[in-house]
Amino acid sequence: MSIVIWLKRAGWLLAALIACVVVVLLDFMRHGGQFRTLKPHAPGICSPIPLTASAEDIQIDRARGIAYLSLLDRRAGMQGVETHGDLYALDLNTEPLQGNSALARVPPGFHPHGLSLYRVGDGSLRLFAISHPKGQPHTVEIFEQGTEGGFRPVATITDPALRSPNAVAAIGARQFYVANDSGARNIWQRFGELVLRRGLSEVLYFDGETMRVVAHGLKSATGIAVSGDGLRVYVSETLGRRVRVYARNAGTGELTPLEDIDLASAPDNLNFDADGNLWIAAHPKTFELVRHFISATHPSPTQIFRWSPNAVGVPRLEEVLLDDGRALSAGSVGAVVGRRLFIGSITEKKLLSCRLP
Repeated sequence: MSIVIWLKRAGWLLAALIACVVVVLLDFMRHGGQFRTLKPHAPGICSPIPLTASAEDIQIDRARGIAYLSLLDRRAGMQGVETHGDLYALDLNTEPLQGNSALARVPPGFHPHGLSLYRVGDGSLRLFAISHPKGQPHTVEIFEQGTEGGFRPVATITDPALRSPNAVAAIGARQFYVANDSGARNIWQRFGELVLRRGLSEVLYFDGETMRVVAHGLKSATGIAVSGDGLRVYVSETLGRRVRVYARNAGTGELTPLEDIDLASAPDNLNFDADGNLWIAAHPKTFELVRHFISATHPSPTQIFRWSPNAVGVPRLEEVLLDDGRALSAGSVGAVVGRRLFIGSITEKKLLSCRLP
């Protein structure tokens, strides 16, 4: 074979490879909403609440008017800086809002992620927090509230099935569901998840003794919530751009698919309000989210939906807020108390508090 023919074939191969990369990149950007035109709006006046670190998840104790935050300097962690997390209690009854650590003792290497608040039959409260201790297996930490108000560690749950836990939803004193945002076991499977959108992530159920898979084939499950009656489980699929709804067997914990809530946006954490409405935080442009992770100066839009499962005569899904990232980037959770919406972020050291009509 002459050198000319070889060079021609190599050139065609290189051109085909470049074309494939371009097609995959454009598809990734298209699916991630990169070419959408956003029209920012808010339900009312929104104002920032400064924090010492970012609050990726929020849980509300409505009886006492306390917001619990999963507090960690995630931006510093992305830059390789050693960080230590905490759970923060924000008193919503004060003006201006005041807060302090919710924990009587912080577990070693505590790096909190998803949160869940559960009231036990005797009225006591428990906080469940996913933790990613550096160089150690992922855990679900269970804290119980003491007589003086602080939460003390009472159990640490580990299991090989906790491969990439992101969100947790408690349904008992030791029972809970966990969303693994990735099921990849190697770099090629991870590429398939992120770029080709293969559904490899799972939902796990811990019955107090053992952990097992109860839902699989999900496209990056990053949020989970259980309805007030305990009969429905909602799971957000970031790469699937939807929220999956399951019927829950209260006796066995098994899940049966019911319906999908299509968002055309990448959902993150989920929260129910006092009226049974589901509040969904979402990332309308995931490519911008990646750029925001790389550079703090690059904004990433934030979106909040309200899903009203029992709505009649009106759409069940409503976009409540869409911000271009200038008021709050990388919004990951929305929690409602009365007529106030609190939005937390993966990276920003603040909450956004918005008045609802």
